[in-house]
Amino acid sequence: MNFKIDIPTDSEGFYSLECPHCNERFKALGGDIDAEEILEIFCPQCGLLSNSSNFIPSDIINHAKTLALNYMQEEVYKTFKKTGRRSKSSGLSFKVDKPRKEVPKLLTEDENLEKVELICCNRIIKVNIDQKAGNIYCPYCGVN
Repeated sequence: MNFKIDIPTDSEGFYSLECPHCNERFKALGGDIDAEEILEIFCPQCGLLSNSSNFIPSDIINHAKTLALNYMQEEVYKTFKKTGRRSKSSGLSFKVDKPRKEVPKLLTEDENLEKVELICCNRIIKVNIDQKAGNIYCPYCGVN
């Protein structure tokens, strides 16, 4: 059984990311962050390095868990619904109610992020307006 959950991007193709160390939010282009050679990234705010999968924000993880739970419940329902129909002739019967779907929390965009061009790696990221005035670490090479 395969189930695919896409991580949403904003209207310009940027993924929302969150540092596992300082919890600062920033965005990176999907094609840049998905590249096979990008296994670890630096936080633009604190400069600490971590596995790129650790930067997935908790709201996106919770959204994905809700979608996966709904999918799993629907698959279990389909399986037992068929079993319930087949077992009526044996004298056994049971009823399976359709599961109630959990509504995933809406994902909102960070509106106070501005684009920053990273000369070192020739890429663009989005960071908080306040952070833009300070030193920014490149998520790809760590240059400050």
